[in-house]
Amino acid sequence: MNSTPEQLRFASIPGHSVRADFAGGGLSSDLGPVLLLGMDLPIGLTRRIDAALPERRNQSYFDHSNHDLLTQRIYQIGCGYEDGNDANLLRHDLMFKLGAARLPFDDGAALASGATMSRFEHAASRQDIYRVSEALVE
Repeated sequence: MNSTPEQLRFASIPGHSVRADFAGGGLSSDLGPVLLLGMDLPIGLTRRIDAALPERRNQSYFDHSNHDLLTQRIYQIGCGYEDGNDANLLRHDLMFKLGAARLPFDDGAALASGATMSRFEHAASRQDIYRVSEALVE
């Protein structure tokens, strides 16, 4: 008797349903980002932190919004990838793309690189960090 379900369903991403099956195809060993997305959406953690950080960059010079960068970084840390350089390997990972509400097989939708993460993290001022701590207390 086989007790393993043939499919598992997860929180949907706007316009798409997310399911896991055991037939192969695009593979990833890390389901964490999709689980974190399922928890983040109801509590709005990344949304609150994003609201606390002003966007200071010129929109014509970047591909990733503050919210995208926060989501990627928080989910990476939550999955055990604390080093910012891990973003270089994970930016094409199917599950991290799904966690960031991007289509996994869209090659043009890569997540941010380690260098982009480093610039983002080092741009925060003391006032920004204080506002983020207030958002975390909420």
